Amino acid sequence: MKLISPGSLLAAVAAAWLAMAAVWLARADAVPGEEVKTRSYTLAEKNIQHAKENLPRQIYTDNPELTKLVHALYSDCLFDKLWEPALPGLPYRFFSISGAGDASYGKCQLLWDTMFVLNAWAPLDDNELVCDVFRNYWNVIDNNPEAPKGSYRYGMVPCVTNPDLPQNGYSQIPILAWGCLMVFNQTNDRALLDLCLPYLDTFLTWYATERDVDNDGLIEYGAYKKCSIADIVQTARFETFDFAAPLDALKLTKHPTRGTSGAWYGYIEGVDQTCFLAMSERAMIEMCQRTGRIDMMKKYERNLAKRTEAVRAKMWDPKTKFFYSLDRDTDKKICVRTLQGFLPLTAGMASEKQAEELVKQLTDPSLFWSKYPVTTSAMNEPTFRPDGFWRGDMWPPTNYLIALGLNRYGYYDIAREMADKMLELVRKHDGHAYERYNGVEGLGLGVKDYCWGVATWSMAVNTIYGIQEDYRTIMVPPHAKGRRLKLGKLEVNYPTDTSVELKTAFQREFNVVFPGKNAEIKVQCDGTTVKSVSATGAAAEVTFTALPGKAYIVSKSEPSSESRLTVKGNANPDFTKGESIPEDFTHDWNLGPTGLRGWMFCDKLVATDARQISITKVEKGSPADDVFLVGDAILGVGGKPFSYDPRTEFGNAESYFLIGDALGEGMKGLLKE
Repeated sequence: MKLISPGSLLAAVAAAWLAMAAVWLARADAVPGEEVKTRSYTLAEKNIQHAKENLPRQIYTDNPELTKLVHALYSDCLFDKLWEPALPGLPYRFFSISGAGDASYGKCQLLWDTMFVLNAWAPLDDNELVCDVFRNYWNVIDNNPEAPKGSYRYGMVPCVTNPDLPQNGYSQIPILAWGCLMVFNQTNDRALLDLCLPYLDTFLTWYATERDVDNDGLIEYGAYKKCSIADIVQTARFETFDFAAPLDALKLTKHPTRGTSGAWYGYIEGVDQTCFLAMSERAMIEMCQRTGRIDMMKKYERNLAKRTEAVRAKMWDPKTKFFYSLDRDTDKKICVRTLQGFLPLTAGMASEKQAEELVKQLTDPSLFWSKYPVTTSAMNEPTFRPDGFWRGDMWPPTNYLIALGLNRYGYYDIAREMADKMLELVRKHDGHAYERYNGVEGLGLGVKDYCWGVATWSMAVNTIYGIQEDYRTIMVPPHAKGRRLKLGKLEVNYPTDTSVELKTAFQREFNVVFPGKNAEIKVQCDGTTVKSVSATGAAAEVTFTALPGKAYIVSKSEPSSESRLTVKGNANPDFTKGESIPEDFTHDWNLGPTGLRGWMFCDKLVATDARQISITKVEKGSPADDVFLVGDAILGVGGKPFSYDPRTEFGNAESYFLIGDALGEGMKGLLKE
């Protein structure tokens, strides 16, 4: 007799689900007990044509190859997935996840997938279409006979909004408010907020009550009824990363305080769902503030504060320095390392110290930093498989969200590396994006040209061009000279490495942040200085209001002698002068396949201010053995001193180094391959 573990059983279920998914969603418009009807769908040709005409005018870069690649992503991932209404369940235009000639999934509107689509669609000047997509969600709230107003089910938005009724009895990742704000930040369409805010409040209120049955601020999973291809427990797993290992032992119980329910409520509190709800609550705070809904804003401020405290106190494990999901009733951690543990970065719920520890694990090549990171499971977990469905594979939307979290905490260079790897994958597959990938080998998995392939472009917007998720903060990237981006109603141009030109079609409060800490920053418009600051704090930044249609040049120069601050101590030591690594250092770096590890100056693991590497370890028998000694200092590569980030330059360079020993004598060495 062979024993089958829950993990292996779930893996088998995952494989079966993938085989059945095409049939399930393609037949989603069938009413249970009735013969399957053939339904025809009509592409929204007018909107598609409008988008095709607008695309080259609204989205382009300084790089013709990148612009061509991005336009191809829009064409392949979006243009054949926009449909006219499909009554009665989809009374407004909608995006599906599969295209006109693709039967892998049926024509329906998903919840979280669509938010990545709308974020990318926003620059194409089609606000009414965006409103239509949201109206489909709100139609379910208003017209779901299984969730009437006044019932505990009222307010639920299902995972899949189908053309025909009844709708599903489970929801999905609750990022609708986040998606709404991402669009608004690009379009300034007040009508979108007026339409959505009352319904978003209804949906998030449902989520915060029906998915937090013990009212501790941590969110569970659940389902009111099973879907057509799975039992009710697996249906509850479909609310999130369906086959992730922390959900293997999921069970459903009755509501702990309401005696009239069925066994609909999961006993696992998920760090993923809690963070996703927090993302939407953070978005609600901003949207309510923008529209003067102060009482609603204060409610979400209280909710977010409670949730953040609970995540830090209960889900963080100080021993392994990671966030985990919990048993609802005992608060026992489910100690399986998965990418869910990084989502507190995205939601802004991690402390600075927790963020630092998370980034160490994220970038560890034995854990999550595969050839094409980030794997959905740590590679040393027993359940890891590089092509496993949420058990080791890599997904574009979660990479995008993790990159947003890295940017939030200041790890810009790591987010940039992730974006570069994603673009490399698209090029590797001849310009096509896949639903998911084998992150170890770079193989495409799932559906080709899946709708959220455009999230790769969204990552590039944030990292290559420095436009953050609020579309108002500009983090000037190192060596940005010559980069230029037109993104709908925003234009960003870098004339030099130390200046940026900004132009907006609506009034924005820009915040421009330059690398480094001390600088003189000047904002000019029409040849006149409108603002000048001496930045001497933690960041060299300036905030100013930009009027529509005006071009603003923001430039940075070195601080004057009067405003220059003296940096004390050996925070960034010069090893050629006999200075040493700070005694309290906690992190050094693996230097590729050389067999070396080295310390370099960094701020929150960002090493763009470093110009030297001090060798901390030489592995015996490695290529570096007998060439380097502990204490040697690498000053540059290819015969040139480091000028940007030694990690990046080291990784890209040939194996020639300028080396100085700890006593300051210069020498030139050759590292044998």
